[in-house]
Amino acid sequence: RERRRAGAARDLDLTDRAVVGATGERIAARFLSSHGLDVVGRNVHVGRGELDLLVLDRGRRVVVEVRAITADRDPIDAIDSGKRRHVTRLAVAAGASRVDFLGVRIGPDDVEIHWVPGCG
Repeated sequence: RERRRAGAARDLDLTDRAVVGATGERIAARFLSSHGLDVVGRNVHVGRGELDLLVLDRGRRVVVEVRAITADRDPIDAIDSGKRRHVTRLAVAAGASRVDFLGVRIGPDDVEIHWVPGCG
């Protein structure tokens, strides 16, 4: 888990789910890049589904499901078992060797990131 100050979040409409989701994905991509992963795709369509992020980790294809919330709780808790199964099926279809979940809690003054590699 990581927490960072995020004064820029004050300028966002945190009541708009699309804004929160897109912001969470941007934050997640930047976070993963800063940890040595190479983001190769965003919102990748696979069959009838969509993968939030497709990244390479030392040459291995990894799918990252991003959950962004504004509530004061762990965003990983918002990913239920049905969503986990769905993302895992899409990851297999995309040829990924791993599924990670990354939660982003966006507050007015800070951002908390919870990354769980290899849980799908």
